Amino acid sequence: MAKAFVKIGEDSYVNEWVAPREDAGYILIEADESLVNNLDCVKVVNGIATLDKTKQEELQEDNKELLVMLEKEREMYE
Repeated sequence: MAKAFVKIGEDSYVNEWVAPREDAGYILIEADESLVNNLDCVKVVNGIATLDKTKQEELQEDNKELLVMLEKEREMYE
């Protein structure tokens, strides 16, 4: 587990990951490295980041068109 500083939004999901700093509302948590940089689908429970898979799927569905567009753009540069 890695330690990371995050900001948590009103909906209790992580909405910002930052380099180590404990100011301006950032809190120190523990997180599996695979969760670092995931936004709006990671909740912090007792200081530990947890992935809300249902929320992640909802976000992916809501942003499906954007994800397809980004994938096509990425393929152009391969």
